[in-house]
Amino acid sequence: MKGIISKDRAEKNISRYEGWIEEVAERYSIPKAAIKAILFKEMTMIDIMDVFADLVVLTRLFGKKDSSTGYAQIFGKTGLDAVNFAEDHGLSDREKLGLGKGPRLDRTNINDIRKVWRLLRSDRRANIEIASLNILSAAEEMTGRTDFGSFSEEELKLVFTRYNANTKKITPYGEDVYRHFLRYGGRQGSAEADPGQ
Repeated sequence: MKGIISKDRAEKNISRYEGWIEEVAERYSIPKAAIKAILFKEMTMIDIMDVFADLVVLTRLFGKKDSSTGYAQIFGKTGLDAVNFAEDHGLSDREKLGLGKGPRLDRTNINDIRKVWRLLRSDRRANIEIASLNILSAAEEMTGRTDFGSFSEEELKLVFTRYNANTKKITPYGEDVYRHFLRYGGRQGSAEADPGQ
């Protein structure tokens, strides 16, 4: 199915949030290139069915409770897990991430999932930040660490794959995101020494 965001439009969207991406990359020690690569891949994959899925979740039709949403196409439940990951590792908390005060988010509580989903859908900066935390979570799950400068090519591809799928094998998605990562300057110059670059 044809995507609704062209490659040129995806690049413009990424450029529009360049400053925010840089801030998030520095805050969480993630290469900017990794965030940009995921955003580009996800945006250019958005099609009319994704828009329809968001509408169904928004209006609560057919009992659908979650969908991938926003520039980073992240599910509410996945975003919730990323927020909990940030809290567990002392990186951030639900209030700083725009979810207000309260107890730990519960991935079995539909109201918590919907709260995160609504934020991901309505706030592009929050979508990018929480997606970045999901990249970190994927890194820890797949490699046991979050030091991007130490990752091999294969490990990076596994991390990118995990962002999109629950598998332990590198997929074409992971390969493609890695190519975009290189295109955005990943692995060049000081990128490994300073993950925010």
